[in-house]
Amino acid sequence: MGKSSIFGNKENRLFLKILSYFLSLLVPIVIIGISTNMYSVHIMKKDFNERITTNLQNAVNSVDTNMEAAQETSLDFFNDDMVRMLFMPKAQQSLEIKTEIWRLPKIIQRNENVVSHFTDRMFAYIDDQEVYVSGGVNRFDSFFGSMYRYDKYDTAYWAKKLTSDKYIELLPVATIKQEGIHEKQVIPIVIKDRVQNHTAIMVLNIAVDAIEKTLKGNTVFDSTGFAVIDGYGEALYDPAGYLQDAVFTQQLKLQEEGAAATDELKLNGTKYEVSRAQSSLYGWKYYSFTPASEFNKHTFSILQMTLLLCLVLMVMGVAFSFIFSFRIYSPIRNIRNIVADKSDMWSGDNVAAKPANEFEQIQQGIRRLTDHHMEYKMKYDKHTNEYVQSSFLFLLKGHTLNQEEILRETLKAEFGFDRAGFVCCTVFFDLKEAFYRDIQDTDRMYVMNGIKKIVWTLLGEQAPSYVLEYRHNLFVGIVNLERPEETELLYQAFQKLLGLFQFDIHMYYDMTIGIGTFYTGVNEIGASYNEAMTAVEKRNKEERFQIVDSKQLLIENRFVYSFSEEQKILNHLKLGDAAGLQAIIDDIVAANLQRSISYEYLLLLFKELYMTGTRFLAERGVDARHLEFGDSLSLLADTSRVNSFIGTKELLAETQAFYRKIIETTRPDNAPKAGSLVSTIEKYIQENYTRDLGLEQIAAEMGVSDKYVSRVFKDKTGVNLTDYINQLRLEKAKELLAQTDMRVNDIAEQIGIHSRTTFLRVFKKMEGVSPNDYRSIHRKMGQPPPTA
Repeated sequence: MGKSSIFGNKENRLFLKILSYFLSLLVPIVIIGISTNMYSVHIMKKDFNERITTNLQNAVNSVDTNMEAAQETSLDFFNDDMVRMLFMPKAQQSLEIKTEIWRLPKIIQRNENVVSHFTDRMFAYIDDQEVYVSGGVNRFDSFFGSMYRYDKYDTAYWAKKLTSDKYIELLPVATIKQEGIHEKQVIPIVIKDRVQNHTAIMVLNIAVDAIEKTLKGNTVFDSTGFAVIDGYGEALYDPAGYLQDAVFTQQLKLQEEGAAATDELKLNGTKYEVSRAQSSLYGWKYYSFTPASEFNKHTFSILQMTLLLCLVLMVMGVAFSFIFSFRIYSPIRNIRNIVADKSDMWSGDNVAAKPANEFEQIQQGIRRLTDHHMEYKMKYDKHTNEYVQSSFLFLLKGHTLNQEEILRETLKAEFGFDRAGFVCCTVFFDLKEAFYRDIQDTDRMYVMNGIKKIVWTLLGEQAPSYVLEYRHNLFVGIVNLERPEETELLYQAFQKLLGLFQFDIHMYYDMTIGIGTFYTGVNEIGASYNEAMTAVEKRNKEERFQIVDSKQLLIENRFVYSFSEEQKILNHLKLGDAAGLQAIIDDIVAANLQRSISYEYLLLLFKELYMTGTRFLAERGVDARHLEFGDSLSLLADTSRVNSFIGTKELLAETQAFYRKIIETTRPDNAPKAGSLVSTIEKYIQENYTRDLGLEQIAAEMGVSDKYVSRVFKDKTGVNLTDYINQLRLEKAKELLAQTDMRVNDIAEQIGIHSRTTFLRVFKKMEGVSPNDYRSIHRKMGQPPPTA
């Protein structure tokens, strides 16, 4: 009865099911442990051999590089003009030549110093009378007989070299004895040349100990030994006697016969991992011998750890399976009971069917909680992003935050801004005619949004960043850096940006990037932005892509606009002298530009010029707000600082036009009412849909910003402005498809979509069929035949 109650009760069955899940995890633990150990040993051994082979090859390459440099240095000796003039047999040397012969040892010494770290000595001779070394001139027989004696090559051997037909010869390793005391192993390189119709010999001795030092300098383990066989098959370097072992000799024969050779050999009772490399310069063969015990030291610890871990996990697994089953089952039971008690959770029109068991019941409750959490998170992220964006806009306009700690904490939590300071950078695109011609007007907003994401991504690869789009062709990035020196990281990001847009830069726009100064305070971000904008303004107009760092500019934060200059403007306004007034304004702006004033104060200068005109109008009862003027000047008319990039030429031109209208106007114009803006936009689009209709162009025609046009139109109509343009064009296209036999290309051109590909894509997206299919379907429905 007890057994039946334990296993028959639903709650107990749930507990036993959980316990069985935990116990079943013990078998995979053992399998995973064994597999992990085998895989780890395999990977470590592979990495072990690769590291040894790579280091050996690097050492071989270093030796080849040094020997090649030494060989080229020897050849340079013969190419020296002084050598070719002075180097001749002793019997032919004139008194004048003998007085200058001291120069040859100096030249040898100079060349010898270049490769002294890898060579023992360099000497040259042109007859069997004298040998030239860095220290002077020695007698031929004395030099080779005692001063620098080779164990394999006597004096007669070197004299015979004068008749050799080999121009470059690498001799087998030999032992030299200097002054009969010091012994050293060297590899002589003999180079022959013709100087003044005589055979001249240059000998450069490569030090074997330098090769040994290079090999050992690239070892992974101190216990690794080396052996080198030269091009003659002789042992060049073998201090441990590896080459004498019969097993290794057999492996060499296998290699010569083309058979596969093992990487693990047992030499003199010790297992070694053998790596091979060959010189591409002289054909020398290099071998490294690393004791297998070095590898076993690493793998044995892994095996021990794996076995111990498996044993501990098995013991702990059994014990904790019971503990965890109880602890997991208890809250599951409580959650199930709570969910079951809340019967209203399952009521309602959109509630799923009642769950069959407690797990499904809990799953539905958790799913609802998750959906609620995701909905809340989306709202939170939206408000957070709006707060950060509005805060940055507030700072960029020159204001300061009273509680900058809140913004710092938000940036740290949401965007990873955990470093000490900030740098502003601006990315300005000077759009070309091809941009407006090749890219459909309704697609330009998506193109610029894509560019914004790319800029943000590239900056984010270097440091925490936040990117704002000030207008359709200007982006501002706020980058979080630790030190001023890290500003160099921005250059890496912008060079990648150049690589991505290299083709577009040549076709569609110029790109200028301005970089501000590093500041530690949040409220100083506006100053860094002003410097970045000043850098953009000071760009070289002839360069297509450039990065301008404000640190390289001399920026003055003050403009000059005197009372007398203002009086001159007012006097010319009273006289109605437009030409004189233009000259005065040109002089004022030019004088300030020569003083390298910052972009911020340049805008303030134009704003002051604007205020002069508005005061003049006010004195005559005219409201300047009713006077039509350009979009750039309208931004300056705002009381806050302008938040988009405006070029000096653009501002100057609109200021001149503003003053001309003041002269021409005696009463204010009637400004269009804000309530009629949407209908005005719709009328403008209906009248001009066949033309290129970019968002910025429509905004310019309405006299407001592009963001304002987009937001107001969406709020009033519920449709995006670009979607409205596409809908209108497609309605016209459908009429032409149904009523005419015009080609698809011609219809696309007539409705203002100048790319056939774009027309096909937009039509298929909005209508679900291609233009030709639409025409066929329309005709099959019994419509009257089209007219030409």
